[in-house]
Amino acid sequence: MEDRDLDPIVATCRDPETLRWTTVPESYQRTDAEDYLASVHGTWAAGTSASFVVADPADRYAGSIDLRLSATDPLLADVGFMTAPHARGRGYQPAALAAVCAWGFTTLGLARVEWRANVGNVASRRVAEKAGFTFEGTARKALRHRGARVDAWLGGLLAEDLA
Repeated sequence: MEDRDLDPIVATCRDPETLRWTTVPESYQRTDAEDYLASVHGTWAAGTSASFVVADPADRYAGSIDLRLSATDPLLADVGFMTAPHARGRGYQPAALAAVCAWGFTTLGLARVEWRANVGNVASRRVAEKAGFTFEGTARKALRHRGARVDAWLGGLLAEDLA
């Protein structure tokens, strides 16, 4: 992630669909993107997560993806991602998700990567399933979302799923 990605990140985080399904601030500003960039560098340096920009063939920001390591289990991680409005439905995010997970399995030695999304976020579920995740169920009131508890879809990807 670079400074040139900040304005596209702001535009993505102001998009109604992004706001509907994520917890980014409702009045997302460039300073929020700058803080996110700083946190990306900090968590990478701390070895707790890896964040990547997804780029389109013209090398423009098409989305981002985070692989966050569990604080209690060194073989477990979870993922989060968002896609820029202009890049949705083009296959960039499923390909990026599969690549990041493969890197986690081969380089970090992970055994499992988990995905969660608010129930109803069909686009996120479609991305996860195209990347190889198995839908494992619904957890009631598992996530906080804009001041309320909401149900979450759960999925998992195992190292052997990519073999």
